[in-house]
Amino acid sequence: MAVVVAGVAATLLAGCGAGEPVGVGTTLAGRLLPSDQLPTGFTAVPYQVDDMIAANRSTLEQAAKVGFEPEQCRPTADAAFTPHLTEDNTVLLAAQADGGTLTELVSTVRRSVDADRRDTSGPCRVVTSTPTTGFLAGARIVNTATELPAPYDDSLRESVEQSYLLRTDSVTTLADGSVRSRSTYLANVLVQAPAGVFTVQVGAGSNDAPGTARSEPPITEETFAGLVRSAVERASQR
Repeated sequence: MAVVVAGVAATLLAGCGAGEPVGVGTTLAGRLLPSDQLPTGFTAVPYQVDDMIAANRSTLEQAAKVGFEPEQCRPTADAAFTPHLTEDNTVLLAAQADGGTLTELVSTVRRSVDADRRDTSGPCRVVTSTPTTGFLAGARIVNTATELPAPYDDSLRESVEQSYLLRTDSVTTLADGSVRSRSTYLANVLVQAPAGVFTVQVGAGSNDAPGTARSEPPITEETFAGLVRSAVERASQR
């Protein structure tokens, strides 16, 4: 469960203007990918950072009332990261296409990539969650995570302190018996730059599809890897 990006991708909000052409490194927003580097078919949409933060905090509060199997696979990385995000230390770029959504977050708040890996690998590679409140009460959600290879070449390796890329395939069986699936690519990267260390989070998620058949994210794995490389390069500039 990656609240910050996946949660933003699930609900379009209004406002922020992230990704506008700003001198690289002169502001936090200048470390976001520019809109003209989005994959074909995607259009940037505005988001309010404070609305995203509020929505993600609400999701974390609801997670306290969700059953997890295995129990130790609760989203610890999100729980430690999200409460520290503000409009001053975090910026967003969001985009939408017919097949899904794409988001990039850059923050001066340091995220625990080790916790991300622990939450979604080993015994936590397949996690079943059972919400008890809200519109998903009574649903059964099975998330299966698969780690993706690191996409960096020699010119970027020194800029990457830690990195974890994965694909998550989610199948939700609702209380009425109907089923829907969704697939998401997600990258969490700690990027070293002359100005300090930045958390870069890139996600690409499909729209909900009916049935249990494995859906596909809105971009290919190769395109996602290229997007992550570009995001790291942009964030690491002076």
